[in-house]
Amino acid sequence: MTQAPAPARLGYRPGLDGLRAISVAAVVLYHADVSWMPGGFLGVEVFFVISGFLITTLLLEEREHAGAVSMRNFWVRRAKRLLPALYLLLAVVSVASLIVYRDAAGRMGGDVIAALLYVSNWWQIHLDQSYFAQAGRPPLLQHLWSLAIEEQFYIFFPPIFILCVARFAHRKVRWTLVGLAVASAIYMAVLYSPFEDPSAAYFNTFARASGLLLGAMLAMVWAPWRERRQSGPGAGAALDITGVLGLAIIVWFLTRVNAFDSFIYRGGFFLLDLVCIVVIAVVVHPSAWLGRVLGVAPLQWLGRRSYSIYLWHWPIFMVTRPGIDVPLTGTPLFVLRITLTMIAAELSYRYIEQPIRAGALGAWWENLRHGRGERRVFAVRQGLVIGGIGLGLTVLIAWGLQKAASDPARDEIALDATGLADDVAAGGGVVQAPPTAPSTSLVGNEPSGPTTTIADATSPEVTAGVEEAADAGTGAAVRQTPTNSVMIGDSVVLGAQQELKNAMPGLRVDAEVSRQFDKILSTVKAYAAADSLPGPLIVNAGTNGTFEDDDLDRIFELVPPDHPVLLVNAKVDRPWESLVNERIVDATKRHRNAVLVDWFAVSEEHADWFTGDGTHLNPMGARAFAELIRDRMARVTGAPTSEPAGTGSTTTTEPDGSSSGSSAGSSETSSTGSSGGSSSGSSGSGGARNQRN
Repeated sequence: MTQAPAPARLGYRPGLDGLRAISVAAVVLYHADVSWMPGGFLGVEVFFVISGFLITTLLLEEREHAGAVSMRNFWVRRAKRLLPALYLLLAVVSVASLIVYRDAAGRMGGDVIAALLYVSNWWQIHLDQSYFAQAGRPPLLQHLWSLAIEEQFYIFFPPIFILCVARFAHRKVRWTLVGLAVASAIYMAVLYSPFEDPSAAYFNTFARASGLLLGAMLAMVWAPWRERRQSGPGAGAALDITGVLGLAIIVWFLTRVNAFDSFIYRGGFFLLDLVCIVVIAVVVHPSAWLGRVLGVAPLQWLGRRSYSIYLWHWPIFMVTRPGIDVPLTGTPLFVLRITLTMIAAELSYRYIEQPIRAGALGAWWENLRHGRGERRVFAVRQGLVIGGIGLGLTVLIAWGLQKAASDPARDEIALDATGLADDVAAGGGVVQAPPTAPSTSLVGNEPSGPTTTIADATSPEVTAGVEEAADAGTGAAVRQTPTNSVMIGDSVVLGAQQELKNAMPGLRVDAEVSRQFDKILSTVKAYAAADSLPGPLIVNAGTNGTFEDDDLDRIFELVPPDHPVLLVNAKVDRPWESLVNERIVDATKRHRNAVLVDWFAVSEEHADWFTGDGTHLNPMGARAFAELIRDRMARVTGAPTSEPAGTGSTTTTEPDGSSSGSSAGSSETSSTGSSGGSSSGSSGSGGARNQRN
């Protein structure tokens, strides 16, 4: 072996920037809903491992060369690296939300404070915010959860680590890091619950610490750049083969793992962390070519800007939603988003991050303190102008966000973010039914005849009625079945509420944007406790995430055994769609008073009923949605249905699909048509026995 000097410090390794480039590209493609990148969210985990390795290496090298670590200098360097770009993002996004994207301003104040305190991940957990399920416009600062975890690591880990290294043998510290990483992985598995939204586990600092800790452990055992001996002739090839295999496994994770796979939360993150430390070990080794391959100019350029790209891509994507914010889809939309992201990232990197990292603030401070003549005057003027603008902007933003948070129209503005507000307004007021035969209260009535099942939602008779309603046109008269039912749901129901009330005068609608199932359950509980469920209960669940069988069963524990509960299943382009729909079907088999409203089956072939996200409804879809639910409710209760004007008849629909009609008389159907009003001619709560759809 020949002797060769080696650098005492790690220095800049282009290959690590190449690995960063792959990671940030995966995250961006995942958020762009690219179908072949279902595991792109794992790119953040790769970032965690790299960060743990680099930070610990820097700490160890400073301790070795300086004899001690200045935590003040360490934190100042981190602040100069991270804070300027973050503050720019917070200012721009806040102003944009106040002026243009007002639906995002309502919660922006809390998000900004959480970002400034680096607790965004805990803030998301506190708000029960899902990372994977979104309705309306997702929070524009939601992606800062990962930055919060890293910053928490930067604040608490270094002083504890340096203290431990000073007091204990390195071997003990290494094994402690491994033990803590294993404990973190176990905690992740404990927090994770199958068939539930995993966001609480995904956001949790302690459950996500394994990557950072294993990266730190690698820094303690692997520093090949310090070796004074050159590696043997076959060492480089062995390292490269190992690194390429590891990189292939990372790519497999990114392209094959789904966010709802139990595997990833039950050891998958930990396995990925182990693979990452192997790849990093190869990339930083002087004898390996993999680091040079990953350090090619394009990847190096992208990796240097990975922080800015990550910061800016999410809010840009969230204000360019297809068919809602911009009239683009597919490749044109992707090109627009990437172009805007790269422009914003480059401007931030070139004019904010790089100057400050290069010492612009230090130079200004030096001129302010020790400069003479014009140099000092110029520094003072700079400080006054920039400081005054910053202070004024901060006050205005804080005032605007406070006003937005307390705006009584906040829910209506949030509805606008779904792209449905115009459709609801276009629907006009409740379309009153034509004169019909005198109505009769149906409270306590049971479906006519001995039949205990109702006609299938996909039967020709039902689908023909639904499609006829969809094609009727805005403002056209529709079939109407008066009811005193309560419908509880999320933004899908909120957007279709006018058509629902048109079809079912007297229906009370209780819906909110992004409502998770736990909120649906608590709402049902509140109505039941107040004895405010006089008629059938209609529940639309599954749009925003999963739930367990027990969760559905709790709904039926809150109502009498003979109280009809109509469960509307989900049509949502998300991984949990089939799961939640299967659970709803299973619930109808367990409970005699449960009725399936199979919206998925009826709407599956009607893409023209939906807005650009494939979940929320346009006016045609809202009419179809309302008619299907009206039909199911009428068949369950046997309530009379008023046909559209011109037919001159009232129909009583039997559960099996047969109907009896009567000529229209001179009496009117009395209905308040309000969200909370009851109506004479309202359908009752009794009589739903083992009904199926």
